[in-house]
Amino acid sequence: MAQTFPTTLAPFGRRFAGPWAASLLGLAALAFQLHGQLGSAPLPPQLAGLPAPVLLALSLLNPLLLLTVSSLLGAALAHRVGLGSLLAGTAAPVPPRAWWQAAGTGLLLALALRGLDLWMQPGLDPEGRLLSGSAPMPLPQLAVGLFYGGLAEEVLARWGWLVLVAWLLHKLARRGTEPLGAAAFWTANVVAALLFAAGHLPALATVVELTPGWVVRTLALNAGAGLVYGWLFRRSGLEVAMAAHAATHVGFWLLSMR
Repeated sequence: MAQTFPTTLAPFGRRFAGPWAASLLGLAALAFQLHGQLGSAPLPPQLAGLPAPVLLALSLLNPLLLLTVSSLLGAALAHRVGLGSLLAGTAAPVPPRAWWQAAGTGLLLALALRGLDLWMQPGLDPEGRLLSGSAPMPLPQLAVGLFYGGLAEEVLARWGWLVLVAWLLHKLARRGTEPLGAAAFWTANVVAALLFAAGHLPALATVVELTPGWVVRTLALNAGAGLVYGWLFRRSGLEVAMAAHAATHVGFWLLSMR
């Protein structure tokens, strides 16, 4: 479990600002990608005449609000249930081997997820619309995976959702200052992983029709990865989970280069 410092060493401002700043790096990567898509993406009639900067700002408003709320939740509650972050000042430094283990875990996850996807997709997509793409992943897409996926999504799913559910369960169990129980943590981890997985459905809906099979596939693969990131969060801190998540996207990029 991540070791925590006394909260006097990490006042609320720092506990909020560190993870929030990291999430903004992810938002910047997303903004770069969205900016390149504004000219080609179809727009509702009421938005078609708006200037590109306004459209970009509107596109980023919802994720910015979600990331801000998640950063506030983590700052207020994470240390109360023994979940920490180096950026927030509530986790002790981890040894170098933890970073290497995170990188290796992320790369193995990429291999496992890609293998499972290749096994599942033929039955869901007889036309091979997703499997047919053999081109290497573009570097801008990799950057979004590294920064938005690795940083922003971890702030959202682990620092926000997981922490909130863990704290609520801890309070309901009336455990006071006792450590967070395993049942409460894993329940929170499952909830956060499922929410994280569900967040991938809108993007998939732009490519294929969301049949029950596609929904189950997407929830299973992404929730499985989310459970691993949540476990790393509890074990070594938020940044180790970020490193594993980013390494997963590096793995996907390497597999696309074959």
